[in-house]
Amino acid sequence: MNISLDQFRGFDKRIYILGLGWLITAAGFAMVIPFISLYFYQEMNMTMTAIGMFFGFTAILRAIPQPFAGWLSDKIGRVPIMGWSQVLRSFTFVGVAIAMLYDLGFIVIAAIISLNYIFGSVLHPTANAMVADLVEKEKRLSAYAFLRISGNLGWAIGPAMGGFIAHVSYPALFFISGIMAFISGLFFLFALKDVEKTHEPENDLKPKEPAFNIKVYLPLLKYCVISFVLFLAVAQFIATLSVYSTEVVGISKTQLGWLYAINGLMVVVLQFFISSLFRKLKLTNQLAIGAVIYSFGYLLMVFAGQFWFLILFMVIITVAEMIVSPPSVTLVANLSPKGQYGKYMGVFGMFQMAGWSLGPTLGGILMDLFSYNTSHMWYVISLMALVTVFLFLNYGRNISSDVNSASKLGVSGGKNS
Repeated sequence: MNISLDQFRGFDKRIYILGLGWLITAAGFAMVIPFISLYFYQEMNMTMTAIGMFFGFTAILRAIPQPFAGWLSDKIGRVPIMGWSQVLRSFTFVGVAIAMLYDLGFIVIAAIISLNYIFGSVLHPTANAMVADLVEKEKRLSAYAFLRISGNLGWAIGPAMGGFIAHVSYPALFFISGIMAFISGLFFLFALKDVEKTHEPENDLKPKEPAFNIKVYLPLLKYCVISFVLFLAVAQFIATLSVYSTEVVGISKTQLGWLYAINGLMVVVLQFFISSLFRKLKLTNQLAIGAVIYSFGYLLMVFAGQFWFLILFMVIITVAEMIVSPPSVTLVANLSPKGQYGKYMGVFGMFQMAGWSLGPTLGGILMDLFSYNTSHMWYVISLMALVTVFLFLNYGRNISSDVNSASKLGVSGGKNS
């Protein structure tokens, strides 16, 4: 087996610039995301169901802009969307801090956080589309793996810092996050050169297709629905796990920060190894394997009772994450016609974000439903992940081997893009 860092060499230099910007914005967001649910639960005495309903509402706000943002980035460019979204997002972080300082209440804080999520939601499909623009098919899995390493370095730094800062002051946490989002926005705008638009003169000779042809989008939509179910389960490792770990298991906020830092550090250290290890498998097979591990990890949470067990859980879940994340986006890129990467990434991003956002709603309802024994909710979450294993395998039998192939990804080593 040839496992080498060479798979991350030879990209267009804009991929590395994009990765650095992603690191900065991820670190800022990761500082606050595990602690939002805790603030509502501990400082505002909200129930988990109410917290989950709030995140469910934000799911709509986060999902709707994604296809539009992807389409718009195809038209006006990737950089303006990424840069200005982060600049605007920085003001919402500061707004939350001010609302907390002056105790303006849940409605104001929830409204500002909702705006934050809207601005944040457009970054991912646009950045993923830019990778598809700049990297040939044979190296996309490696490129998305590199981007994940960059982002998860931020996830390693952010929660560890956030755990200490949240222990002292929640407003300070959001002020610092706002500064980091502002820096990342300026970095995108001034350091990243946009992708040249694709010109297709022959398009004038082609008959115009309807704005939405269900037959054309059906393979994408089927894949998005399966992914949505998986992301519903995956999302439990943020809001639900934060409250469960501190309130049921009984760990401290500092320990919670280190728990999420483990996740980020593992991706930084092991992502290239995992990508190399599984690159010869079909993309849907990689997704199925990751879903199995997710299911096993959540099942183990039934027995969680101490910090060390939560560390074990996080290690298992992170392995699943490293297997699933690069191929999940690579498959969308492979399904996309050239020149429409933004549109396809936007549709996928809508389902992905909906899963991540509705996940806390589901977790909150389950946690209150099984309040007599909250460990039982993990059976339901584990089963959801397990169902997607069979759905991914069945989907893989109905798409072309060319779209589903990852056998050549990363093996070309030092060849230039």
